[in-house]
Amino acid sequence: MFTWLLEYFLPFIILISVIVFVHEWGHFWVARRNKVKVEHFAIGFGPELIGFSDRHGTRWGFHLVPLGGYVKMLGDADATSATSDNKAIEKLSKKEKQQTLHAKTPWQRIQVAAGGPLANFIFAIVAMIGLFSFMGKPILPPVIGTIDPAGIAAKHGLEANDRIVSINNEQIRYFEDILPFIRNEKLSTLDVKVLRHDKQVTLQIPLVYTDKETKKIHRTKILGIKPNPTQEYEHIGFGQAVQTSFSTFWKMCKTITLGLAELLTGQRKGDELGGIFAIGDMASQSAKLGFAGMLWFIIMMSINLGLLNLVPIPVLDGGQILLNAIEWIIGKPIPEKIQKYIFGTGFAVVICLMLYSTWNDLMRYKIFQMIRGLFPL
Repeated sequence: MFTWLLEYFLPFIILISVIVFVHEWGHFWVARRNKVKVEHFAIGFGPELIGFSDRHGTRWGFHLVPLGGYVKMLGDADATSATSDNKAIEKLSKKEKQQTLHAKTPWQRIQVAAGGPLANFIFAIVAMIGLFSFMGKPILPPVIGTIDPAGIAAKHGLEANDRIVSINNEQIRYFEDILPFIRNEKLSTLDVKVLRHDKQVTLQIPLVYTDKETKKIHRTKILGIKPNPTQEYEHIGFGQAVQTSFSTFWKMCKTITLGLAELLTGQRKGDELGGIFAIGDMASQSAKLGFAGMLWFIIMMSINLGLLNLVPIPVLDGGQILLNAIEWIIGKPIPEKIQKYIFGTGFAVVICLMLYSTWNDLMRYKIFQMIRGLFPL
């Protein structure tokens, strides 16, 4: 039990706490700049474990269930700041009403909503500059760590621990260099050279296949390989560290956005979506690589959180930005009944995605089999 706490639970708590604090701090800071009173800054949900109140009347608390966080502002009906508590607002003084988020202009509300994702992005870039300056740029060597036995790569000869030397006669230096070849719609076959047990092996990996049941021709978006978790570092100067941080941030944003688009359009299988178990497992693996490995994973997850919150689904920050932008354009608030319907739909979508990703985790990590093993018949 103690080992599990150290290897899985602790890294997960550190990861979630850092990226959620950064995200909520962004909302908090921008709200304060716009003279909005923040009542509660919470890390986690449920009963408060420890906390304090500052001189501005904000309660800072760390709560029992560490699966997120929120910033509740004066006059909010709930922790999402999606709707206002009109009955509570009526009881406020004129001065206090001006301190509610819902009394601010649409542009000010857009700023507050965008503050969270923006803080995640700024944190990621600054952390990358520090990491690259002191430790060097972390790289994933093009070495296959694990391979899906049912995937195309395994079916055509690739094996775990193979080091990919070149694809279509182009040198492969990093694991991510493989991705552009897979996404290139003009390529139907990859000529892959790998180093295996100090010997070079050449393989042909087709990207186009015929479905046995429907006889339709499909093009794969994945090979079914994952990198070796062992990370290497390239030492670079401060100037290059700054430049590399911004370029790396932009590349990661494009990769994540493209991956989300492919999931939404059905180009990638939904079972690739991971939940808290997958995040906990990855946090554990990164913690084994030391401080730099854990920091790099926190950076990646911070960018992920920022981008996911910009998806225009009500309840998420992107949905708030969209609705406030609409109000700004039409010159009047969206009717309250319509807002409640929109936010209810958005909430249902988010819950369904969470349940689906959790189900994927239960299947991926064979949780049911593990539980059954604890209670043998």
